[in-house]
Amino acid sequence: MAKVTSPDNGEQTSNRLETDWNPDEMALAAQTIERIAADWKDRSRAVQMLQALCGLAAGDPDRLNPDLAAESWGFRATDIGEELRRRWPKIPGVNSWADNPDTAKAKMNEHWPKLKNIWERQKPTIEDGLRAEGLPIEIALYRDEGGGSGNYTKYGFRIDARADSGDSAPDIDLLRVPQVQYRHQDISGNRLVRWMSDRGLYLGGWGGKVFLSVFLLLLIFTVVWSWLVIVAMGASSSAVAFLKLGLIGGLTIVIFYSLFAWQLRLVANRVAVAPMLLQPWAGDDYLLELRKKDGAERNTMYLVRYTADCPICGEHGKDSIRVASGRWEFFGRLVGRCDRAPNEHVFSFDQISRKGRFLR
Repeated sequence: MAKVTSPDNGEQTSNRLETDWNPDEMALAAQTIERIAADWKDRSRAVQMLQALCGLAAGDPDRLNPDLAAESWGFRATDIGEELRRRWPKIPGVNSWADNPDTAKAKMNEHWPKLKNIWERQKPTIEDGLRAEGLPIEIALYRDEGGGSGNYTKYGFRIDARADSGDSAPDIDLLRVPQVQYRHQDISGNRLVRWMSDRGLYLGGWGGKVFLSVFLLLLIFTVVWSWLVIVAMGASSSAVAFLKLGLIGGLTIVIFYSLFAWQLRLVANRVAVAPMLLQPWAGDDYLLELRKKDGAERNTMYLVRYTADCPICGEHGKDSIRVASGRWEFFGRLVGRCDRAPNEHVFSFDQISRKGRFLR
């Protein structure tokens, strides 16, 4: 019976759980996790190591059977190195990783803590992806410490618990389109973007006070500038001067809208499309969301991203639904729009329940 380290590196616990072991279920879970990891912008060695481990688990899921003896459970560091060499043969030192147990152990010890941190950060994305595949399980990343004397350290996954699989979606009828389930998606970008996503900006702290102060100063400046433009238009001596000042006034309104509209919507709705400064180059589906933590006096502002699978485009969604502006037809709302048919496959968006109903 395999022994594995606990998540907090405490005393080893038994790998035998009442989980009704199903190798096909483990193989599908590994394939799903590998597909999710392939969408991350993180291309570090730790993520490649996770993809290699997923490939091994998908190819031979019986190696992760919790009823196996410790010497038979899991995959060695050299197994992972061999899979890395098969997938990415140009990785520096991959041959030694695959062939030399000491080098493989050193490499795994170097990258395993990084992989655990990535796993914890991406855990909501992984769990949502497993649920989208209809897998009623919660899976964990584990290492079985060998302890020396010829006992190799092993790596793999363990099923921690079973979750409700939920109702399967029926055949799609446009008059009876099922609700969609939104899930957290990875946020990638510069340090500011990562910080806003992972930790958030507490509006009661110094960072929040600076943000609110800058907002107030810009608001005062815009109001004063608009008042001066209106006064100047009233005192203009010619039609040309009046039109020039009118153009300046129109530009002022555009600038004001760009600077403050998203903040007003955020205050009113507690969620809004993030400004262009925080958006990725290839998209505009990052959102700012206000949350109030237990015991906190003020809100914390997070940068988030939600996606869902379009039930009209396939059994599990051939295309993703991304949250975007409701435009004129759903003015003042955020809606989910399918990548394939953004104007036809439109769903409501509720950031609390993370559900959406078909709008048109």
